[in-house]
Amino acid sequence: MRENYLLNLLQKDVDEGTDPTYWWDEERTPLDSIDKRVTDLMDLSGKKAVVTGGAGVNLGQACVNRLAGLGADVAVVDLPKERSEAWTRAAGRTPLLDAEGVAEKFSKRWDTKCIAVEGDVLTADGVEAVMRECHERLGGIDILVNNVADVAMGPFTSFTTEDIDRSVRGTFTGAVYCARAALDYMIPKGWGRIINVGSESALTAMPGQVMYGALKGGLATFTAQLGAEVERHGVKVLGVYGGCMWGPGRDLLPDSVLGQYALGRTAIQRFELPEEVANMIGFLATDAASAMTGVMIPMGGGMAL
Repeated sequence: MRENYLLNLLQKDVDEGTDPTYWWDEERTPLDSIDKRVTDLMDLSGKKAVVTGGAGVNLGQACVNRLAGLGADVAVVDLPKERSEAWTRAAGRTPLLDAEGVAEKFSKRWDTKCIAVEGDVLTADGVEAVMRECHERLGGIDILVNNVADVAMGPFTSFTTEDIDRSVRGTFTGAVYCARAALDYMIPKGWGRIINVGSESALTAMPGQVMYGALKGGLATFTAQLGAEVERHGVKVLGVYGGCMWGPGRDLLPDSVLGQYALGRTAIQRFELPEEVANMIGFLATDAASAMTGVMIPMGGGMAL
């Protein structure tokens, strides 16, 4: 039987007198959290957050709501108004608030600084411009929520190369660009949170979601790989697997067999509120999640069970 190289190496260190207190490093252990309430640890006062797709009628606005409610200043990043409205209509929904309207709404609700930033975060140049503006206007970037997505749905055999390229850019590459740009602002500060929004379709095969599920699975692997790499800089990379969301005052998506299939698979047997998913995103962005990195939390109501 082949010997365990790592165990042998560690045994050699122990035999040579390795200091066992290395793993008890009080500078790296959040001892000040012991006597605090969990709610105290979830205070984001003074933190600067960026939410891509922040004017989205479901999860985007819910994330802005939750982060601002925890005290963070938030940049609501979305496409310019006309493009955003056209995209929402193409998805079968009626546009509600644009980025300016979302920023104004939650600034008033929570008495925090929320700003609207227009730009396309699915292109490298667009990401650089957006992150630079967010940094300048907020005074920093501590938290990034990679929420924006654009993907082709339906039978894979019907996809064109344009559909495939659009899906890769809109579901994976854009988030990677955003994470890379945000790290330039987080690493020098020694603190940061990157929260990636996935889908429970990454955990199970779903009709009509070949590209979406595969790319959200790739985003989960990216979360793990990047989380392991940048933890030493004080930056945590985490995420959620979302599900079928809807909230009051907005259109339901047009009925379809594929939509009913995904909803019918949920254990909770209902739509979930976007705010329910955003609850976990808010938690992951705070010091209450100090021992977590590189993981995605299922928040899809048991769709993949």
